[in-house]
Amino acid sequence: MPKLFGTHGVRGISNVELTPKLAVELGLALATWLKNRGKVAIGYDNRTSGIMLEHATIAGLTDGGCDAFRLGMVPTPILSFGIRYFRCDAGVMITGSHNPPECNGIKFWDPEGASFSREYERQVEWIFDKPRRVVWSSIGRCREVDVIEQYMRAVLARVPRFKRRLKVVVDCANAAGSVVTPRLLTELGCQVISMNCQPDGTFPGRLPEPSPEHLGELVKTVVACKADLGIAHDGDADRTLIVDEKGEIMTGDRVFALVALHYLRRRERPKVVTTVASSSVLDDVATELSGKVARIRVGEPEIVNEIRKRGGDIAGEENGGVIFPDWLLCRDGIMTAVEFLELLDQRELSVSQVDALLPHYYQIKQRVKCPDKLKPKVLNTLGRRFSRYRLDQTDGLRVVFDDGWLLIRPSGTEPIFRCFAESRDAKRAEGLAKLGMRELRACIRKLS
Repeated sequence: MPKLFGTHGVRGISNVELTPKLAVELGLALATWLKNRGKVAIGYDNRTSGIMLEHATIAGLTDGGCDAFRLGMVPTPILSFGIRYFRCDAGVMITGSHNPPECNGIKFWDPEGASFSREYERQVEWIFDKPRRVVWSSIGRCREVDVIEQYMRAVLARVPRFKRRLKVVVDCANAAGSVVTPRLLTELGCQVISMNCQPDGTFPGRLPEPSPEHLGELVKTVVACKADLGIAHDGDADRTLIVDEKGEIMTGDRVFALVALHYLRRRERPKVVTTVASSSVLDDVATELSGKVARIRVGEPEIVNEIRKRGGDIAGEENGGVIFPDWLLCRDGIMTAVEFLELLDQRELSVSQVDALLPHYYQIKQRVKCPDKLKPKVLNTLGRRFSRYRLDQTDGLRVVFDDGWLLIRPSGTEPIFRCFAESRDAKRAEGLAKLGMRELRACIRKLS
């Protein structure tokens, strides 16, 4: 059978690749993997296909003898929290995350509220064509439960109410974070201006990915309202990007770095887990805290695996997704926003002043099309081309120079290569990006 799982879960266009039939089969495969018993928490974001796929997945789960705990429309971190809160044996999150409205995904979670490991995914793929149904008397049941209030209470018990009354513009992209983040920040003492916080699965305000090209209205609103900052989530609120009081958008790994600087301030020799694609600013944070950075492959399952095997005090990616291991083994954009606000509250600085605490880097991110079958050959050829430099081949090809780095990495879900370049000097970053793209295109042409 073809491979089901991509970088994170099973993804596709609703009613094209990701159909109710596939959702039923995935639910039954998970139930079979659970030996036809147990409790499974299930949630969905507010895409138009979400409830349809939830019903279908529950049909498969109950067909296989599992009980479904229906959390309803929730952000992904709340699904993770709910698995542990209700002591479930697994979880299912139906979300397209940062992708456009026509896309959706089905992601499996283990009893600790972490995304399935690669080994678990392989086991489910092996089971997929060998499902076991139960007899009529053992069919599973459904139970509707609320976990949003419990999640909010747990955050409020962990983070004291802020002393400063920060004015915050919250842009939830008309998505799942709308039902949590504005309320939670208000409870913590912020003056909240809600933007795109009416759930609508067509995402009329902006597309779910909180990238600079989608945040123009948030930037204008922050400046016009003289707000202290703006907060932007993706479709399932496992990511957060920040806009400062001047309307400047901070990159996701910079948000991660500043949150790490605050979160790890009392820990001795902390370990920061991140990917090969993240900024060197994380190395600066680790140095300031007398800690270290572990760089691994891109993907949440890889990050969680590193934490479990070799430990980690905080983890995250360049897209603004941060994991707080003593809170959840899941990227939590809501907690990321809360921790960033706590940093502002305790330091009594503006966002731009906090941003100035760390060195500035220039980043360039580009992509080029490449057939999947050519990707291994392209990487091998480029490895030889750059062999005189310091190379990290953990995930793609990371070429480290004295004054910056270049990453050439094949996508795990699309027929493309991504090319990232970074340096403290803007012209050098541009030069590295041009070098990477020139070599990459030449290599693809030669091998085609």
